[in-house]
Amino acid sequence: MDAPTHADAFDGHPDEVTCDDVHADRDDSPATDMGSGFSLSVTLVSVVAVMAHTALPTPVYAIYRREFGLTTLQVTEVYAIYALGVIAALVLFNSLSHTIGRRPLLLIGLICSAASNAVFLCADSLGHLFVARLLTGLAAGTFMGTATVAAVEVAPRRFAPHAAVGATAANIFGLGIGPVIGGLGTQFLNAPEHQLFLCHLAAVMVLAVLLLTTREPLPRDARVPFRWTAPKPPSADRLTYAGLTLTGVSGMATLGMLAGLTPRFLDAFYPRSTGLAAGLIVGGGFGGSALAQLAFRRMTISRGLAAGAAVMTAGLFLLTAAILFGSGVLYTCAAVFTGLGQGLAIGRSFQEISTRTNGTPPHPPRP
Repeated sequence: MDAPTHADAFDGHPDEVTCDDVHADRDDSPATDMGSGFSLSVTLVSVVAVMAHTALPTPVYAIYRREFGLTTLQVTEVYAIYALGVIAALVLFNSLSHTIGRRPLLLIGLICSAASNAVFLCADSLGHLFVARLLTGLAAGTFMGTATVAAVEVAPRRFAPHAAVGATAANIFGLGIGPVIGGLGTQFLNAPEHQLFLCHLAAVMVLAVLLLTTREPLPRDARVPFRWTAPKPPSADRLTYAGLTLTGVSGMATLGMLAGLTPRFLDAFYPRSTGLAAGLIVGGGFGGSALAQLAFRRMTISRGLAAGAAVMTAGLFLLTAAILFGSGVLYTCAAVFTGLGQGLAIGRSFQEISTRTNGTPPHPPRP
């Protein structure tokens, strides 16, 4: 995956960040190398923690449905509002890391994640769930725009060529492990709707303290005054942007529907299933999305969009068949196909938007 961030794609800084650029003046002493390794480790673990939190509540939604009387549509809305938080973070904070540095912006992301956990802990209504998911989206969007370039900049020189791939792997691992941890929690904890978020809150607080001890990769003399500008598509490309936006929103809504529908499907056809089963199925969808963005990142935009739409449509047909026949195998295949299609579509959508904006190599977003 390329090192530039979402911030670079929208804020008028078109130069690609390369390993040679960020490590040109690096001191290669063993002490510096050790400090850089620690900074890289903390950054990557923070990525895992924040991205895992995006899908951690999925198996818990069945509990919220019973306690709050939520419908499948409301659960889907709770999941989907996360995307608004991601978009808000990318739009509002798109160039802030060039002004205050990478580490402070990552700390803001961890604070948003901690606040989300706090809201989940005291949630007693649908409104609380909306606020918690919005904060989760803000945290994820902040990390999407900063974590990869921060990882490249703090990495030891010997690991620098692999730092961006490491950040991508951390994203994938977080997205895949989140619903699995949530499923394990619903199966083995007495009060998973509280204990899961309490444990994650503690982990985020520890990571915030550790992040404060790491090196800030952006020197003060390299920072620029903050100047927020709203991303505006060229007038000639507005129809294209509208179509790409619709593709991205459709993909997010499809995964949201999958997350909201899975516990209900299992309750109806497999009443003895556990929360772990729901976590593994939804995790397959997230994992498929992340894998598609990584494995097919070199696919051309037109082929990627066409393939993504086709695979996602196939996944929806499989989902319909699974519900009609009550088949868990078909449902699991539908989750994976839907995730793969969503990953292809949303990754290529962002690539096209980034290319039309300023021609920079893109960094696809995560679900």
